[in-house]
Amino acid sequence: MLYSSALRVILMNPIFVRVDVVICSLFVGIALLTSSNRYILMSIGKGRIIGLILLVLLMTLSPVMAQGYSLIENDVEMRFNYPSEIKMGTCITISFWMKAKNNLTDLSVRLTLTYHADSYTQVIYDKIIVSESSVTEGWTTSKSISVCIPSEVAPEPHLQADLETSYKIDGSPKALEHDWYMSIVRSETYEELEDELEEARAKINDLKDEIDDLKDELDEKEETLENLQEKYNDLLSCYQQLQGKYEQLEESYQDLMNQYKELDQTYEDLRDKHQQTLLDLERLRAKYDLLSRDYGKLDENYRNLLKDYENTLADLKTYKSMYQELKTRYGDLESRYHDALAEGASLRQKVADLESRYGDLSRTYQSLLGENILAKNVIFAQAAAVAAGVGIYLLVSRKFLSRAGGKSEGANSNSNEENSKRIQKILSGRRVTIPRDVAERLGLKEGDMVEIGFGDDHMIVRPIRKEVSGEEKIIGEAEPEN
Repeated sequence: MLYSSALRVILMNPIFVRVDVVICSLFVGIALLTSSNRYILMSIGKGRIIGLILLVLLMTLSPVMAQGYSLIENDVEMRFNYPSEIKMGTCITISFWMKAKNNLTDLSVRLTLTYHADSYTQVIYDKIIVSESSVTEGWTTSKSISVCIPSEVAPEPHLQADLETSYKIDGSPKALEHDWYMSIVRSETYEELEDELEEARAKINDLKDEIDDLKDELDEKEETLENLQEKYNDLLSCYQQLQGKYEQLEESYQDLMNQYKELDQTYEDLRDKHQQTLLDLERLRAKYDLLSRDYGKLDENYRNLLKDYENTLADLKTYKSMYQELKTRYGDLESRYHDALAEGASLRQKVADLESRYGDLSRTYQSLLGENILAKNVIFAQAAAVAAGVGIYLLVSRKFLSRAGGKSEGANSNSNEENSKRIQKILSGRRVTIPRDVAERLGLKEGDMVEIGFGDDHMIVRPIRKEVSGEEKIIGEAEPEN
């Protein structure tokens, strides 16, 4: 399989035959060089060995002629002529010839040239070189194609051609695709390499002369080597003496190293203690900061409490002065209360006396009802005086109750009922003067009968709608005369 593939490549590209010869020559040169004197190889050096190998390769190279590529199919025949060796940075001309062996339509030929350099590729030509709608059998065409090679130096560059042909024959489409290794790209041409070969041969002769000189120099170096050997023996004895001293120094060094380890361990312990002390210091600093913040809060609270205490003390002084004032007023009110109690007792005695007199007058009035009007008027005047006294008593009692306080609502209600009964008893059948606006609201006229009551510290007037008796009419007639 591999052999047949290699054979196809060689037949397509004859330049590979020359490459095989070069490889064989390379192995021969290496064998010759390795069989030479080892001293010569050491003297010449690696770079010069490589130069000799290249010279052998150059001697085996022969001129490379122009090559071509031919393609013959049932329907078309194509030929390419081009150099198989191309120099970097130059331009070449490719000759193309084509012949149709049948009647063809929609003929199209596309040529693509790809420049391969190590691990990358570059398309330097990609065009349709033939495009015909129809051709007849025997039709031919030719074309010259100019292509320029990149000047960038790269390992093992070469040029590859891809040919794509499409056409129709009797309406049936066909397509042909071919690619082949076209040319090798080199940085130098064969002529340039021949010149370099001549230069290399001259360098080889120079190297031979240099080798003879190196042999003479080698003899001198051997004598020098013997002298150096003697000096080496002397130095060896000195070395042994120094070796003993070195061993002593080694022991001293070990002792010092042990002391150093002990000091290092002590240092590590002290460093650990220092780190622990730093940690304790950080904790104490954190506690100090916390206590400082607490102290600030406590100081602020203390100042607020002190301010509240001062305000409270000022309020206490104010309340004390108010208390003394209220105490004084209380003593004054208490004395006035006792005076009012005494005055109330006196007024109650007067009321009792007035009631007694009112009873006497009522009895006198009943006995003298039939007497003259003048006597009645006297009685009415006395009744008015009694009513005035009762009014004064009510006013004084009201004032006394508002000052004294302390009496229950039940006592007030009982007092109101008693006063109401007393007023009704005193004013029964008497003439009463009522304000005009009140009389108008109640619909009262002069001479109408009303009922007088007392409640909630007020006198209550209620109109009585009934026929008056003859006695009341007489009293009503006597009033205007007075």
